[in-house]
Amino acid sequence: MSYDTVIAGGTVVTDTDTVRADVAIDDGTIAAILSPERDFEAETVVDAAGKHVLPGGVDPHVHMMDPGDTEREDFPTGTAAAAAGGITTVGEHHRTDPTVLTADILTDKREYLSERARVDFGLLAGGHPDNVDEIAGLEDVGTLAYKSFTCEVHGVPALKSADMHDLYEEIERVGGISMVHPEDELMLNRNEERIKAEGRTDGSIIPEWRSKDAEQVAVSTTLQIAKQTGVPFWFAHLTHPELIDQVNHAKSQGVEVYAETCPQYFYLTREDVVEDAPYTMFTPPAREESDRAEMWNRLANGEIDMVNADHAPSTLEQKAEGEENVFDAPFGIPGVETVLPLLLNGVSEGKVSLERIVEVFATNPAKILDLYPRKGALRVGSDADLVVVDMDREQTLRNEDVVAKCGWTPFDGYTVQGVPETTLVRGTPVVRDGEVVGEPGYGEFVPRE
Repeated sequence: MSYDTVIAGGTVVTDTDTVRADVAIDDGTIAAILSPERDFEAETVVDAAGKHVLPGGVDPHVHMMDPGDTEREDFPTGTAAAAAGGITTVGEHHRTDPTVLTADILTDKREYLSERARVDFGLLAGGHPDNVDEIAGLEDVGTLAYKSFTCEVHGVPALKSADMHDLYEEIERVGGISMVHPEDELMLNRNEERIKAEGRTDGSIIPEWRSKDAEQVAVSTTLQIAKQTGVPFWFAHLTHPELIDQVNHAKSQGVEVYAETCPQYFYLTREDVVEDAPYTMFTPPAREESDRAEMWNRLANGEIDMVNADHAPSTLEQKAEGEENVFDAPFGIPGVETVLPLLLNGVSEGKVSLERIVEVFATNPAKILDLYPRKGALRVGSDADLVVVDMDREQTLRNEDVVAKCGWTPFDGYTVQGVPETTLVRGTPVVRDGEVVGEPGYGEFVPRE
């Protein structure tokens, strides 16, 4: 049989299996999984001999700032960076200009970005105290999820418990899903008041200000309200194992909750945050060395549902404003193109299996967002969103190689083993042999089914 494209000679990896096979593609979808001995005809053959073929990543936690503060990032460059990191579907967050709080704003943003995306994309809306009445309309236009904060950060108001209860009831009623940034507002404010009274402005304040206790209290409160309302949701960027324990205990009680974390919590520690501030200033911050090591175990054991980027870049110049006083620096670090290399390095070091990486990088996010099996799967009928990786190749991450608009990475100088080389979105290469070849406007809007 003849196909448009065949990825030949590779080892296909899903969340459950690893097998030698060829992947045949027709009309943008996976047409067949062929045994290596089977003959085929194809217009294009991608040689994957000695390499692994994975489903493309699904990352619902990126901040592309577009439209808005595009000095930091924009959609053409940000989606190029995603493709370079093997991510084929992104979920862009609501903190753009204007903030996405209504169906009309989301529709306008979708149309604007349709000419700027190199990979497929969905859009998150805000879950605010004042837009509960807008949730049904937002669901109708395909919103991926509703992002809320339990603390004021990035200029977004904190969602108090009563407002959260109302919001969650409405999201559950319309069949949506929420995403929560968990840090307790009152505890953070008390910490900040004490630190400022002491006159401290250096990097050592970050772990004390954005404390473990504040994160844990917010997680506990949110879990209780979710249990009362029945809303499905996930916690963003959980930083340490005790929080994973809380989530898994809630799951055992019937709460539909998922745990997201990010690569920085596998690689960075409190000491890195303090020593390299403000460039390592993100919130919640990295924790202790013992937490970092144990997070790898929780990942390997299947206790973490998603590993996403929380791609929230600032320019080096913007970060430098906090060198004398870290309160003057913006939160956030770039990361959309380094998630997969850092996770593959964990495979190479024997910390976790490649199947688990596929699960948290592609399959689980697609399932949680109701995009599976169109996305996040390597099976017949799924979109041909694929990434070819070389598990034997080493790469040193360097600022000068960063595709993202900010042009730097907190992992500058790290050497990793396991490199994404070619990325296809719906059967079309957007990265070929490490070079971005996809054009803005190719990416399609993906609504929550």
